[in-house]
Amino acid sequence: MAILTLNEIYASGGTLPLYCLVIENSIIGTLRYVLAYEDMTLGGNDYRAAGFTISMPERSDSGFTDLSFGVCNASGEVYSYLRALQQSATPESTYITLEQWHPETKTKLYSLTLTMTGVQLDSSQAVFTASFADMLNTEFPKLRYTANNAPGLKYVAN
Repeated sequence: MAILTLNEIYASGGTLPLYCLVIENSIIGTLRYVLAYEDMTLGGNDYRAAGFTISMPERSDSGFTDLSFGVCNASGEVYSYLRALQQSATPESTYITLEQWHPETKTKLYSLTLTMTGVQLDSSQAVFTASFADMLNTEFPKLRYTANNAPGLKYVAN
């Protein structure tokens, strides 16, 4: 199920879904935010109320689909989390998950997980950049075809 657009929500006269942002690292821990005015418990996890924005990727043929997530850093929690990531001795991937929850039944409607690729931090907010895997440079399905294992490629390349 896709994330509803504002036009679809307003046209239907329904209530807005709950959007949540989860920043997860297996060593440091997890930050959970909900785009709301008060803290909530969804699916057995506590989400802190926070303001955040999502910027869609630019239209290009680069093969990268980067999303930017801006999170309010008023409490300093994001800054502390980022400092812990920097000081971590073991490099571990950090994942950002965008979740959509039904406002009345509190059931998860949609979840999208991306790998964090960068961050910019200032006094008021942190902007995380997250990306899908680079499919252009991935061996797919299991084998990268070269002239050694696929001799016909040398005739196609010229």
